[in-house]
Amino acid sequence: MLKSLKQLLRTPVKAVLFFLLMAAATALLVLGANLWAQTQAQMDAVEKQFTTLGTVEQKPNRTQMRTGWDAADGAYYSEAEPVYDSVISADVLDFDGANYLKAPEKRPYYLADLQGLAVRDGGTALFYPVVEFTPAETAVPDHPIKVYVQRFLYPEAENQNNEYEIYVCNHWTENPAPLEAGKTYVAYTNVIVNHHENAKSSIEYALIAAERSTQCDAGGNLLESDMQTRTFDEVTAGFYETERGQYWLELSKALSMWDTTAPVLPVTDTALLPSFHDRTVYVREGRTFSAEDLENGAAVCLVSEEFARKNGLSIGDKVELPLYGVNEKDSPHRTFGDGSGLRTFSLLNAQNRAYTPFWTAKYEIIGTYYSVGTYGKPAGSIEMALNLFLIPANSVKADFAGNIVDSGPMQRATTSFQIPNGTIDDYMAAYNRNVPAEVRENLEITFDDNGYSQIIGGLLNMRYVAIILFAAGLLSALAILVLLLYFFIVKQKKRTAIERSLGMSKNQCRVSLVSGVVVLSAVAVILGTTASTVLFDKVQTFDLTGQSEHTFSTEYSLWARDENAVETEDAENTGVLELVIPAAMTVLTAGLSVILVNRNLKQEPIELLSARVE
Repeated sequence: MLKSLKQLLRTPVKAVLFFLLMAAATALLVLGANLWAQTQAQMDAVEKQFTTLGTVEQKPNRTQMRTGWDAADGAYYSEAEPVYDSVISADVLDFDGANYLKAPEKRPYYLADLQGLAVRDGGTALFYPVVEFTPAETAVPDHPIKVYVQRFLYPEAENQNNEYEIYVCNHWTENPAPLEAGKTYVAYTNVIVNHHENAKSSIEYALIAAERSTQCDAGGNLLESDMQTRTFDEVTAGFYETERGQYWLELSKALSMWDTTAPVLPVTDTALLPSFHDRTVYVREGRTFSAEDLENGAAVCLVSEEFARKNGLSIGDKVELPLYGVNEKDSPHRTFGDGSGLRTFSLLNAQNRAYTPFWTAKYEIIGTYYSVGTYGKPAGSIEMALNLFLIPANSVKADFAGNIVDSGPMQRATTSFQIPNGTIDDYMAAYNRNVPAEVRENLEITFDDNGYSQIIGGLLNMRYVAIILFAAGLLSALAILVLLLYFFIVKQKKRTAIERSLGMSKNQCRVSLVSGVVVLSAVAVILGTTASTVLFDKVQTFDLTGQSEHTFSTEYSLWARDENAVETEDAENTGVLELVIPAAMTVLTAGLSVILVNRNLKQEPIELLSARVE
């Protein structure tokens, strides 16, 4: 081996040049391979962690102004409200080429009467009482007038008497009918701040028009109700045995139920909920739904940490959920987002009766979820609400067609789907091809991939760089190896002939030529690999992905706190490539050297010595 190395060093310029070139090519090759492997590992991690959620909203065909009267201002006010000519079904999104991971769903939510549990502090009773009263004097209630309370139908109160004075006003009626002294009336009221001039009290009981049913059938059509819109009724003997009197009793009953009502959201997969998708809500204690829970409709539920805390509930406890209403229009956030329970639908059905439960079951708490926001209120959410229960959709095994309290078009908070990451353009192309233009112009689809497009774009750029480095290193290494073998093996035919003529065996000739080349190559490869490791560490400090504006630390974010999140840290350099590539290059050098030497050995020494060797 020493003699072989001495022979190489007889041409020091060539030896040193090939040594440095081989080291540089190896460094380039290993660096490219490491970057390629690391980038691919990061892309795989991103692919597992990130999802692409699509939400759908039907745009109104137009808006119209709704006017009302304000007695305190003595003027009309106007409010804009959307108008839809028809409701588009989510079925229009079932088209060729959609390639859904989870097909579009329009989620309703249920109303559950949770008697005995703390749902809303104080409820709505303090602000929306149903009161029986007698005017102190005959007057037109276009301003607050004094009346004596006979009793509250809602909320029910002990020791009710007619000595309690309040001021009522038919606040939202321009020319109200008079109220006569000595007569008793019943009305649904809203307690508001008194803004009238010369007010004799700080608050007033504003009369509200009779609540008309918003019940819909299974097709979303509003059912007719014969209730006349009036702001009050006179109470006479036998009044509560009449249909109109029964209305006030049923309304009071429904309002009492409303005070203990919590929303219940049936889910097919929490990944389709926008707040779970963007990690503003996540399960922090217990577990989330399993695939078996969702498929088989297990009687299990997730509750908010705040609800569990204030009711003393723990994982494993069971809560009975009597479901009596279904809202197919809005998300729970619209009504229960802050826990207030201010609603836009009626609690009475088309027969002017309070709804009765269509499904009752005990659900086991398997996990509690945390909402980012103040006191557990889901700040920024579009579908979550305070005190919201999540249950598997298949767990409700009853027909609720007779309990639909409201119905409406698709909204971002209620309609969503999931597609493979990186296929938004493909999806939209198929959507534009297959969905009629008259439908598309009324739908707005929004995608959220949690920044996947920006991150994967940067990683793809990095992978392209890595592939180029790897290819350049590989081609350079092969070219240098060929030249090395040509100059130090192929062109040494005369040396081989002399050695054989001096009595050296073929194996000794092989060792004489091959050992030096292999040692030179091995040392160069090891040096290049060491250099590549240093370069690889340096590269980690640079932003080669072009993501500097899109990346951020997740150390203190929800992603870091979510136990179900996939790790996104850079793939560690395990050292496998630093062993495999140098070993492979050394073995290749040795193998090719032996093959070329064997070719030289096939010729007779006398022929080689007599021939002119270039």
